[in-house]
Amino acid sequence: MTVTDIATWGTADHVRAALERQLEGALVEVPHDDDSPRWAFSEALRRSLMLRQKNPFDVVAIGMPDLLRYRDLVAGSEVTLRATNIDAYFIREDGSAEQYVPETE
Repeated sequence: MTVTDIATWGTADHVRAALERQLEGALVEVPHDDDSPRWAFSEALRRSLMLRQKNPFDVVAIGMPDLLRYRDLVAGSEVTLRATNIDAYFIREDGSAEQYVPETE
């Protein structure tokens, strides 16, 4: 699979391209470009749950720009993501991806 990167960081296309490079063959949900991170995240989560329902044995992941607001939303949904076996990735401006790892106590 060849994915062409785009110049603008934080757009849905940029995030999808980076995550598809990181997770070749995975089922990927990415928030659409939107001014409301909460709405975008909830929509990506809803769609990833639908993917999980239809594809129970495949890798399912959510990707979003590496911004504090998205990090907070993922941390607040940690139990749900873990229970449904959905990975979360943060995409940096340079196109690299970092998988979310819950903090340990």
